[in-house]
Amino acid sequence: MRILNAAMTRLGRTPSLAVLFAALYGAALIVGGFLAPVYESTSVSSSGVVMRGTDTLVGVNGRGAAILLGVPLVVALAVGWALWHGSRRGAIPVAWALTGLLGVLNVLAMLSIGVFVLPVTAALTIACATRRPRSKPPRGAEHPAALG
Repeated sequence: MRILNAAMTRLGRTPSLAVLFAALYGAALIVGGFLAPVYESTSVSSSGVVMRGTDTLVGVNGRGAAILLGVPLVVALAVGWALWHGSRRGAIPVAWALTGLLGVLNVLAMLSIGVFVLPVTAALTIACATRRPRSKPPRGAEHPAALG
């Protein structure tokens, strides 16, 4: 809870919740890839018995599918890190670039898993767009000698 409060203070409520949603959804994609039955098979034996079965995305497509399902979580964590360090040079453009690359993945994989990755991309777009810029200290506060 402390980390969430710190993130809300530093980033703002909307970007913090959007990155949290994206990370949790990304983790759920990985779990779903191993547990959710998405393929159905039907086979007929020589005696005419029809057998039906189901399998998961990872069960059918192997380790490569698990790696692909992990990409949204990795991108969400990287965007969260970049937004957290937004005052560093180039951090915000990196967050936007990663979000854009995830959007490209959505388009390329639209006929397979791209639809399932779309909520992560939308949440990260919201996080980047609503990130609150850090307030700069007053001009005189930069140099204490200037106050005197």
